[in-house]
Amino acid sequence: MDGEEDQTTGPVRDDAAKKLRLVESIYNIALEPQTYDAFMGRWDDFIQERLSALETLKNQEVGLTTDEIANHFAIAERILEQTKQSSANQGLATASRQLPASHGPDPQFLISPDARVVWSNAAASRLFNISGKKTKLEALGFSDRNLDALRASLETLKYPVGSSDAPVIVQLPVRQDTDGLHKGDTLHLQARRIQDATDVDLLLVSALQAGWPTEMPRLLIESYALSQSECEICELLSRAHKPAEIAEMRGSAIATVRTQIKSVMTKTGCSSQPELVKLLHLLMRVAETYGPNTPAGPISQGDMTSLQLSSGYILPIEMHGPIDGTPVIFLHGMLDGASLVSKLRKGLHERGYRFICPTRPWFGEAQPDYGPVETAPARFAKTIKELCHRLDVEQPILLGHMAGSLYSIAAAAETPENIRALVSVAGGVPIVSKSQFATMSHRQRVVAYTALYTPQLLPFVLRAGISQINSGGEDRFMRSLYATSPLDMEALSDPEIRHLILNGYRFATNQGHYAFRIDSYHVVRDWSEFVGQSTCPMYLVHGEHDPVVSADSVRAFGKRYGNRASVAVHEDAGQLILHKYPERILDTLDRAIAETEAA
Repeated sequence: MDGEEDQTTGPVRDDAAKKLRLVESIYNIALEPQTYDAFMGRWDDFIQERLSALETLKNQEVGLTTDEIANHFAIAERILEQTKQSSANQGLATASRQLPASHGPDPQFLISPDARVVWSNAAASRLFNISGKKTKLEALGFSDRNLDALRASLETLKYPVGSSDAPVIVQLPVRQDTDGLHKGDTLHLQARRIQDATDVDLLLVSALQAGWPTEMPRLLIESYALSQSECEICELLSRAHKPAEIAEMRGSAIATVRTQIKSVMTKTGCSSQPELVKLLHLLMRVAETYGPNTPAGPISQGDMTSLQLSSGYILPIEMHGPIDGTPVIFLHGMLDGASLVSKLRKGLHERGYRFICPTRPWFGEAQPDYGPVETAPARFAKTIKELCHRLDVEQPILLGHMAGSLYSIAAAAETPENIRALVSVAGGVPIVSKSQFATMSHRQRVVAYTALYTPQLLPFVLRAGISQINSGGEDRFMRSLYATSPLDMEALSDPEIRHLILNGYRFATNQGHYAFRIDSYHVVRDWSEFVGQSTCPMYLVHGEHDPVVSADSVRAFGKRYGNRASVAVHEDAGQLILHKYPERILDTLDRAIAETEAA
């Protein structure tokens, strides 16, 4: 109609393009865990642009995303699950990459049972001239033999999953010059069965790539003294990426990448880049054969015991310090465990404190708790009450570390008469305003917004992050958490602290995303009700440069409770204050003992 606005141009078109890029990154991350950072950036952009509408949606208890986006999340989550199962069966890490497939020859597309392409990422669209949804399979240029193989796979979609669902290997010619490839080049692909959110079976077609084993960085570092950055360069070289492509992916100058490649060649004794790539593939076979099937679990430092509760639940407990020491119940957070730096363990004996560290459900080797997510803190508070009764623990101090502060306050609310004091170290506070989100680091804020506004999509976001960790991306994950906190990055240069933090990640992710899911739900909500149900004194120890919970929000929390709360904010610390300055935590415990005894 004359005068009608063109809905395919301007902001509408830009928004559609951003949505397509987000959808592409959703699938990329399911197949290539190291694209997690790129996905989180696009997901954050998607959320930020809709913040004004989010409050209305939240008030109406409606999700953030359209059904279409949610369905893509569901499909990708199924891919994650299948990739995880496949990796477990083969004893290999999932394939990993630095940046999304749109930056290299890594096409992905979905074929419906009626032999049509129902989704394709940007790389597949460019390489194979896929013009849109419902493109017929025959139009892609497969050979007759490959078409017959794909049709046979589509036939199996009519039947339950079985042994006949092994991936099918096919070849497809490139239709135009793009992504460093030329028209007529052949790409090798694999097609495998997945299901969408409505349990409709589809074929996922993706580039055939060798997985980068989790053991490879260790093998390269120990055998050839490569740096972490050089290991990442090797990973991309093993996937046939050229120096210019690697430079673009890493945001580096091409001269820097070429210098790094020359350094790797010198260290490995290779005289040419093809010789280096050949060596890398031989080493990958060694890493696959002799590397660990799963990431190593955290190492216990204290005395391990367990307590069978009246419900039959078996509660793992780790003990530190002298057996007759003043009892402190240590409640770990979301990304840490009960491992302590040696200086703190020594200090417990010198000052006479006994740390009793129960493992919360879903963490480490603890049993699951299938109760409602909404009431998890209250249920664990009853566990602490029974623990105190069964172990004859009287008047303990509850020490909550990071997200564990919520659980310590909930436990104090359950038995206020039996708690001497609450100590919160780098702890969370109730979220009562939008401004508290604004001060979070980028990664934490994205997870927080997802937990608050679209909790139904949170499992995928968390599982994707775990996939990055398990595929050798611990360093990237750690850097993304502390990129805005130089003091925490400095603390991580201490090998003991670094080892402890990485073990904490393994502890938190040992059973998948469930522990994250519960904690993420609660740390972005107002749980002030627990605070008012006890009257014991609270001691809040915090770093001025904490990248997750701002020092100002901690000061405001303490101010709301007047003389009951004592706030100590340390200018020279970030979130890792417990590990960097353990003596300050011990000083706080000494103060709590002295002041409560005087009262």
